[in-house]
This record gives sequence, structure tokens and C-alpha cells, in this order.
Amino acid sequence: MRPATSADYPALVAVGKASYPDYAETVEEWRHWDETWDHSKYFKVRLVAEDAGRIVGYGLVNHMRWAFVPTKYRVDITVLPEDRRRGHGTALYDELAAAVAERGGRVIAASAKESMADGVRFLTKRGYREVKRDWESRLFVNGFDFGRFATADGRVTKQGIRIVALADEMERDAAALRKAFELNEDCRMDIPSVDPPTRHTFDEFRGDDIDAPNALLDAFFIAIDKDGRYLGVSNMFRSLDNPTFLWQGITGVRRDARGRGIAMALKLRTVQYAVDKGIEHIKTWNDVHNKPMLSINDALGFAKQPVWVSYEKDL
Repeated sequence: MRPATSADYPALVAVGKASYPDYAETVEEWRHWDETWDHSKYFKVRLVAEDAGRIVGYGLVNHMRWAFVPTKYRVDITVLPEDRRRGHGTALYDELAAAVAERGGRVIAASAKESMADGVRFLTKRGYREVKRDWESRLFVNGFDFGRFATADGRVTKQGIRIVALADEMERDAAALRKAFELNEDCRMDIPSVDPPTRHTFDEFRGDDIDAPNALLDAFFIAIDKDGRYLGVSNMFRSLDNPTFLWQGITGVRRDARGRGIAMALKLRTVQYAVDKGIEHIKTWNDVHNKPMLSINDALGFAKQPVWVSYEKDL
């Protein structure tokens, strides 16, 4: 084992794609996430496991800056399928867990897709307990019946609400990006999570949602009322590795504007975007208890996949 370097990106991306082919990332994305990480605020370290000079796995431990708790860390261990059960994952995990303990860490978090038995077994045998579940859902947009939702746009239009892409609004309003940031953060505070969500800075928002290599500002939809107030958001990101699908980002509406059909109108705009761009499907995740959002996705025809389970272990 040794610390990872930027020269390892191609090999690490290959390990990730072999292990999680449906969620592959690219060197460009890895470089961006590492270069925009604020090490003065949040801890992060990555190790690689080599076998005869060949990288067969990697481990990452870091603070969860989206729900920051100073003494809580997240660990991710990924080993090539053909090289598992040979001790690489255990060695990586032990080293990273020791690093957390040395820092005075109290809790380690992790996650595994329920259908991936290796990952579930790796965590449960080490004493991790389940704390949260999220449905993964996918919508295949070919042949989507917009006629079933013919009144959705009209409902919000009658209220003086318009839905626009952030890319267009930024050309019209110099303050659009700042307004989108404030809306995004307000909505993010209501996303179900084990620990309270942490508000991000404007620079963090730019790094995550605007300047990221997979960002799509023409698929960053916002609902604005007649007074110019930003009420709701639904954005998507492209997959650089596989252009046949889009990642769904956040969908949220300010609390005082809910129940007015805004979320449905926003989601329909994302579906229309996918259809127009020739996309095959959209991937999204929702807490299993987030009934309002799940009901919208069910109505649109999102099909549930095996859940992702969040785990924790007290040190």
C-alpha cells in the first residue's frame, strides 16, 4: 500500500469502472474533485493497493462535507472483482481506520448497494450497523407520455411562475448565480440525511454544480415567481463516461412554495431535456422515507432499483 498520486488516476478510474460499471467516472472528474477539495477544512486521504506493481484497489477516507461532523469520517474501499478475498480490501481498510482513530475520530460511515453482497458482507462482518436507505430509481425516457401531465405547466404558469434554465437566466440577470446558490442551499437543508446538512459556501457550490466537468447549466432548471423570487430547482449532470444517461441532482422547492405543482413541473422539464438530447435514461436517488419526492418519481414512471444502504460504526 502507498498514498495515491495524480499519476494513478487512470488506473484508479479503471478499478472503479470494473467494480461499478453503472457509475463510472473519468480522470477529468477525479482531478476536479481532488483539486477543489478544501484540505484546510476537511480531511481526505486516498491509498492504493498494488500487487506486483499493478494497482488492484484503492481506499478513501474523508470528512463528509455535505453533512460535516468533525469526528465522523466516510470510508470507501474498492478492489477489482478478480482480486477480491485476497486481503487487499482488509489491508486498505485497516490502514484508513487507523488514520481515523489517530485523528480522534468517533464514527466511520460507509455505504453499499444491497444487491452487491461483497460490499454488504465486508461492512457487516466489521460491526457496521444500518442507519439509512435510499432507493435508486431510473427513468427510461423513450416514448415518455407527456400527455398524462398536460396541465402541469399551465398550473404553475397561472401562478405567475416561469421555469427557465440557469444558463439562460445568467445571461439576463447578473445576480442569477448567487440567487441559484441561495435557493440550492435552502432546498438542500431539507434533504433527508443521518446528520444535519451543512451549508456550503458559494465557492463550494460553484465547484460542485457550476464549474464541475459534468455540470449542465442548460439542465439546471429553476422556478421563478413574478416578483423574481427563486422558488424551486431541479438540475442534472452528464456522465462523461457514458453519455446515454444523466445523473439527477437536487430537486427541491422552498417550504413556503410547496403544494403548488412546482416540483412536478421542474421534473417534467428535466425529462423533456433528456428526450431532446437523445438520452436513454435518468438516474436518481431518494431516501426511502421521502414520500413527497418518491410519489412524483413514481408518477413519472421511475423504476426502483436495489437500495443503497448507509452504514455506521462507532469507534
